[in-house]
Amino acid sequence: MHLKLEWCVKNAPTGVREAIKRVRAERPEVEVRRYACVERCDLCARQPFALVEGTVVTADTAACLAQRLLGAIAAAHDHSGPSRLGSNEAPSSAANPPRKGD
Repeated sequence: MHLKLEWCVKNAPTGVREAIKRVRAERPEVEVRRYACVERCDLCARQPFALVEGTVVTADTAACLAQRLLGAIAAAHDHSGPSRLGSNEAPSSAANPPRKGD
């Protein structure tokens, strides 16, 4: 599965471009999309940011943004994998307790 990283060209003065370069170098499988605007003008004017799978990731510096983006990508990748349950295993009742009214 290809994860998406999106960033705004207008945010380039904050150093986001350097953060994106680092992410591309360390995670070449990530699909990077550059847009003229991602409609997050409030953030764009204040600090470096990008979106990982639609989730906003911000930081005070480009170096910190690169670290946070890599962490967000790792977390998104971990959650997108196959279920830990085998195809023949049923979930335990402890994992799925009955709800009130059931």
